[in-house]
Amino acid sequence: MAYLTQPDYVKYVCSCGQLKPITSLYFCRHCLKIRCGFCICHEVDSHHCANCLENMPSSEARLKKNRCSSCFDCPSCFHTLSTRATMAAQRQAQDPAGGDAKVENKQTKKMYYLSCFNCRWTSRDVGIPDQSVASGGWPERTNPFLSRYNQLLDYYKAIAQQEKQEKLERERKKFAIRGKYITLTDKTGLTGAMARNIAGLPTSESGSSAAIASFTPSQASAEVDELPDDVYTKDVNLKQITSMSQRLASPEWQPSSVSRLHPLAKLLSIKRSQRCRVCDHNLTKPEYNPGSIKFKIELLAYYHVPEVKIISYETVKPGEKSALLLKLTNPTGHEMQIQLMQPEDLPPVEEREEPKSIEKSLEKSLNLEKDTSSYRAIERVAELGSSSRVTAPEATLTLAQRDDAAEYDDDAQQDTSDFILWRKSNKLALRLEVTTDAAATPGAPARAALALQYSYRNTVPPAPAAPQQAHHTLYTTLLLDLGVVSG
Repeated sequence: MAYLTQPDYVKYVCSCGQLKPITSLYFCRHCLKIRCGFCICHEVDSHHCANCLENMPSSEARLKKNRCSSCFDCPSCFHTLSTRATMAAQRQAQDPAGGDAKVENKQTKKMYYLSCFNCRWTSRDVGIPDQSVASGGWPERTNPFLSRYNQLLDYYKAIAQQEKQEKLERERKKFAIRGKYITLTDKTGLTGAMARNIAGLPTSESGSSAAIASFTPSQASAEVDELPDDVYTKDVNLKQITSMSQRLASPEWQPSSVSRLHPLAKLLSIKRSQRCRVCDHNLTKPEYNPGSIKFKIELLAYYHVPEVKIISYETVKPGEKSALLLKLTNPTGHEMQIQLMQPEDLPPVEEREEPKSIEKSLEKSLNLEKDTSSYRAIERVAELGSSSRVTAPEATLTLAQRDDAAEYDDDAQQDTSDFILWRKSNKLALRLEVTTDAAATPGAPARAALALQYSYRNTVPPAPAAPQQAHHTLYTTLLLDLGVVSG
């Protein structure tokens, strides 16, 4: 017998066919489907620094190259640098009488430098002078190839703008119908570029053409700097040479020696919201405050789909039956009816989810194939080789609603049923029987497929024009990992 508490031993089949644990899935309350990371689109809500919690808009973050101006990372071990204070004495002043004697100035001034508490690296190690202010004012190095970089950036922006204009022209000619016009500009023949010319504004096409015309391509050179004479005879000190990760952390300079390491401006973090690709409703939406870890919307499958865990199982042998103990949990605040089924007994889905626009179809084509029919789940389980079959009881199980106060009650109610071990609040333990195929190869993974039919009460307020049903019967497919087939 083996006791398993890891959630990866029980994986749910997403509506697109992917296998994920319940902690990595989402549940859309509008289309009533389980979604994984491939079935959602991500949107950046805000940028902030994880160290000082400074919040900034997207335009400002773009100008700062997604880096914080007051927080730095250690270039040696990449931990956050701390500002240390020290008392520095001022220089000695000359004698006011004009003699050669010097008068000591006992006044001291507080100075600041950066230090790493992990590897003890300091900004003094590379010759960065101490600053008189604690935040900001640290010297910034100028990239020697900045002008060339800006020229390349403008060139590729012009190329992208030109390709976008050509794409819009092709789409306009493709969907143009004689006598019918999509927009007013198609009827009058007034394009966006002509409107900007009439208004006296500079056109983007002229700027793109100028950037392309003034671009100077790079020229290959056969002249290569020669290696120093002592490159093969000089002793190598690994403590003075930077590692590959340290060089790639500063792609502009790529320092080869430790003495040229400079503090790295800390990268900004983001708060993102996630939407369902089918119905465009939010699945998760965090609070705007960077110091808050709460969510305005948090539609995780862990809070809406019944959770299945493996308590224990017997050794799986070919052609024999073994016992399997499962625990079912109702995470919702309403009573839930659950029935165990076989994956092939699931009713077929009549309608498939199709994208609503061309952009969504393009995004869908770039990812894995999305198929919401129940047969896709059966095929997915067959691809992984389900060598065992769970004997599911025909009875309907009733799970009580979630009660946080009942978590402190240690008394579990024993049940007289043949397959129910105990009940406790919103939890239920089952004793099932697993039959392994006689043709199973010893040493191969032992997997068993199982389907759940459960009731769900939708708490989304219905729209006035289209009343929505509150009670639904939903289905999901599981894949249980029972170790390996014993010989």
